[in-house]
Amino acid sequence: MYLINARLRAPETEGPPAPPGGRMPARELRSLLLALAEPDDGIEHIYSEDHPAGIHLGLFIRRPTLDESEDAAARLCLRGLRGLPGLAGWSLVSCGTDLELALGRLGAFDEEACQRPAIAVR
Repeated sequence: MYLINARLRAPETEGPPAPPGGRMPARELRSLLLALAEPDDGIEHIYSEDHPAGIHLGLFIRRPTLDESEDAAARLCLRGLRGLPGLAGWSLVSCGTDLELALGRLGAFDEEACQRPAIAVR
């Protein structure tokens, strides 16, 4: 299982004010994304948190590889942006893992610790 982080930006952080009634809360978005998820997405759980610029998500995905998990997370987020009226004008700022940062925090900068050889750790 992989943890993929995604950040969605609300439109009013760069331009027009929030729509009448305010913006969609993180809890509601989490429920809607879970409802939009398809079996092939491999979504196990979604953590969501309101943020001043929008909503931050942690998607726990069961796919064979990290790349497939990142792709599944991006597809689900984009599906939500295209299909949920409450997200009109929102954008996907980032979606993926920062393995280099995670390894740095663990102090694990050696080949044995890195299980994704495509990422070069500096």
